[in-house]
Amino acid sequence: MSGAKSIPGCGLVLAWLCLAGFAAGQDAGPSNPPVEATKPGASLSLPASKGIHFDDLLTLAIRQERRLADLLGNFHPIAETYLQEEHRDPQLGIAPTGDQYFLSRLDLTGSSPSAESFLESERPGGWEHRGERSNRLFVAVAFVQPVFVDKDHFDRQNYRFSFVRWETLGEVRCAVIDVQPREDTKNLGFTGRLWVEDHDFNIVRFSGTFTGARAFHFDSWRLNILGVRWMPSYIYAEESNASDPASHVPWFKAQTRIWGYDMAHAGDHREYEKRLTDTPTWVDPNRHEASQDLSPTNTVGTEAYTAEDKVVERLQIAGLMAPDGVVDDVLQTVVNNLLITNNLDVPAVRCRVLLTTPLESFVVGRTIVISKGLLDVLPDEASLGAVLAHELAHIILKHSIGGDYLANVSGQFPDLEILSRFEFRFSPVQESEADRKGEELLAKSPYKDQLAKVGLFLKALEWRSKQLPNLMHGRFSNDFATSHLIDMKIVARAGGRLEAAQLDQIAALPLGSRISVDAWSDRIGMRKMVAVQLETPSEKMPFEVAPFFPYLKRLESGKEQATAK
Repeated sequence: MSGAKSIPGCGLVLAWLCLAGFAAGQDAGPSNPPVEATKPGASLSLPASKGIHFDDLLTLAIRQERRLADLLGNFHPIAETYLQEEHRDPQLGIAPTGDQYFLSRLDLTGSSPSAESFLESERPGGWEHRGERSNRLFVAVAFVQPVFVDKDHFDRQNYRFSFVRWETLGEVRCAVIDVQPREDTKNLGFTGRLWVEDHDFNIVRFSGTFTGARAFHFDSWRLNILGVRWMPSYIYAEESNASDPASHVPWFKAQTRIWGYDMAHAGDHREYEKRLTDTPTWVDPNRHEASQDLSPTNTVGTEAYTAEDKVVERLQIAGLMAPDGVVDDVLQTVVNNLLITNNLDVPAVRCRVLLTTPLESFVVGRTIVISKGLLDVLPDEASLGAVLAHELAHIILKHSIGGDYLANVSGQFPDLEILSRFEFRFSPVQESEADRKGEELLAKSPYKDQLAKVGLFLKALEWRSKQLPNLMHGRFSNDFATSHLIDMKIVARAGGRLEAAQLDQIAALPLGSRISVDAWSDRIGMRKMVAVQLETPSEKMPFEVAPFFPYLKRLESGKEQATAK
């Protein structure tokens, strides 16, 4: 798999778009120091200046794994799997030929994880269940099995353990241990490698496969987001073509992300819906000052919560939208650039981010919503400006869904029904009008001299849309590749010819390139990347799945941990 790669250029205001690398989860940090080889049974020297025997380390690691299994039964996080089927490509080496998508809420109380789908197209039924828009057999729950090493049988009676070496992942020193099921065990289990951190002896990573006819290889990562516990957060899966294993061409590659552990505190709990009074909070009550300058609408009995606020709140409570944060501020800066340079006064426009992978953008009232997956693949600030210009145009042209529709939207329904309850789609005529208006906004914006970059992104989008229909399929809005930006004629003609084999032409980035998600709080951040020079065209990986390699850190005492920053 390719590592992080460099791209040229940087935008006007978005330092986060000036990537030094973009392989999924490849975050900046110190390089690994030389490892120390230790034989099984020997005393292992730990940073805490104490010795521990290998048998004792195993005892502690097994105990912590059981405690984690018990703890996870209290949570129902969200799991999202995006999978791409692969084939040999004469120009790129390996390229996607199809894709699948699963979005579920996990139940971790049983002997193995179970998944309840958000997608109506999914039906229960094991491996015979088909993924959305696909003819190949996959099932969502198969990709979340690696949240546990082996929930019920992870012990010395069922496994053999062999110490390999010490290794540092990010800032965390780990004992690396090879694991195999015992020959006499009656339980199917895990075979592969574990990484056990040296402070509390939690398993922070395990890589390998489960025994069984339909097992695949995976790399499962945990992050320290709750006390001393390391919670499942990322799973990368890959399997070779069984009909031609010697070719090393993957049958599929899949990214699974897990988040939403702290759903009890999701959303802002309608902090803007508190009843207003005639005594504003900024008045000193000891001075008994009267409220003389309040608007007539700011009176007892009114609410400051709009219909679009309710939609945003409902998406947050379901775990599908990130809380307001620094990434929203960056998007807001680009919107302000468009408004100011076009001499427009459109108040109360704001931006929010969906936590999902499919490429998607839409508006709710005057709120512009853009998916994490779309932010990941946009190659530069000008391309982001084009997407936001399209959505801003909907608001300017008064297409924005609001009024009666939002007023009649009720949040009183199960989370798993949210994709069928919320729909923010415009007609083809309205989408075309927004493209033309958006192109006008771009022509006067700071991005007017960078439209060639946007044109290349649109060409790459068209190039990959047929192979990746699930990535392009909007769950709340119109399919991105067939409804957004395609009628920006000047932009579409800009950029010249798409050259997939040209190393310095970066038209789109891999998935997972830019945005990190805190699996506990759902807050998002921007990744810090490491520069690596591109060597082959296949390493550019536009819109493609890439392995995870998060930079591991321990949770700071009393502070919330953001994932892999």
